[in-house]
Amino acid sequence: MRQHLPSCGAFAVELLWDRRMKYCAVVVLLALALLGQSSFGEQVSYRDYKVYSIRVDSVEKHAVLKRWEDVKGVDFWDRAGYRVMIHPSLKEAFERFLTTNEFSYELIIEDVEATIEAERQYDQEYRRRKAASGRATVDFEHFWTNDEVNAYLDELAETYPSLVRVETIGTTYLGKPIKSITISTNNGVAGSKPVVFIDGGIHAREWAAVMSVVYLIHELVEHSSDYADMLNKDWVIIPVANPDGYEFSHTDNRMWRKNRFPATALCTGIDLNRNWGYQWAFSSNACSDAYAGTEAFSEPETQALSRVMRQYLNNIALYLAVHTFGDMILYPYGYAWPFIPVSNQAGHIALGELARDAVVAVGGPQYVVGNSAEILYTANGCSDDYAAGVIGVPYAYTLELTGGGNTGFDLPASQIMNVATQTFQIYRTMANNA
Repeated sequence: MRQHLPSCGAFAVELLWDRRMKYCAVVVLLALALLGQSSFGEQVSYRDYKVYSIRVDSVEKHAVLKRWEDVKGVDFWDRAGYRVMIHPSLKEAFERFLTTNEFSYELIIEDVEATIEAERQYDQEYRRRKAASGRATVDFEHFWTNDEVNAYLDELAETYPSLVRVETIGTTYLGKPIKSITISTNNGVAGSKPVVFIDGGIHAREWAAVMSVVYLIHELVEHSSDYADMLNKDWVIIPVANPDGYEFSHTDNRMWRKNRFPATALCTGIDLNRNWGYQWAFSSNACSDAYAGTEAFSEPETQALSRVMRQYLNNIALYLAVHTFGDMILYPYGYAWPFIPVSNQAGHIALGELARDAVVAVGGPQYVVGNSAEILYTANGCSDDYAAGVIGVPYAYTLELTGGGNTGFDLPASQIMNVATQTFQIYRTMANNA
């Protein structure tokens, strides 16, 4: 099984004190980089990868820990709670670094691959059971593939033509359709009422975000009589905004984040949530998980989403970018620190707190409401900043949904319904009060 190994540059940044690393050879690393970025029909293994929860209680410590962000073999899952996944070869050096710099930390996952294997085994058993039962009904007991999501959208369009319209709004680098669904009592045509614009799955590995959005679609369409309040607005939803990456995370690399554009000969993928044309910033490391591309809107996925957003320029009342994980409701702007808030910051906070309280009322976690740069981290070229800063959407948010406890992105399938029904309260509360 292939594994991503740290580069010589990574060792140089943080492992200078370890003289035993002298065997690291550039030629070998280039070969390993190629293996790590390519697909040969087998799953990338995260055997013995470790995940740490780290307490960061000062700006100075944040800056010190940030040195590891672009080190190969290091993946910052969550910069709010600071859960960081590292390659097993970095364990001793990383723990030594944390101890030397007086960080409080806990090793919360000993073997990431074990959690992925459990997820994979559950899915295989689920599909066997469902095939044996002959049951074809829609359920939220497993994570859907991109093909399953698209097939469901097409089925809804055929079954509910007076409520639903499904369109292909663009095509990915690998030729996959990017599909949107419009839900409107005006024969599926949006624009006569205020629009709620939602996208999910722009980061490939965030499967729970996709399932949350699909559940919203299911409820609004198949149980529309229960949601007359929500259907006072039109809904434009892109459930899988990154089809190439989402499929790759199912077939090859569970922790894949970017799209699948070949950025360089060695590195694949653009972070689509750094590629929007508002406060976009160049980044030189094409191998980074946060690589922004060569220019704003270089990617067909962000071009497609922004094109539809501009189509409803004067109608969008609420924009939601659905991500995982971290229990956060974040408002713009996220590109600067000290942060620059949207003009109606108080309104964003008030609406976010209404949504937070609605989740708590159904037994869900208490989401943190705040500015994305303050609560999470600074980031340029993000979709919510574009929605607020260019489109002028009155209320724009990034939702970081509940993760799988210590497992983070790997939410157990048994928790899909809990997360989806809790998140539904966010959608409903925000749509009805925006």
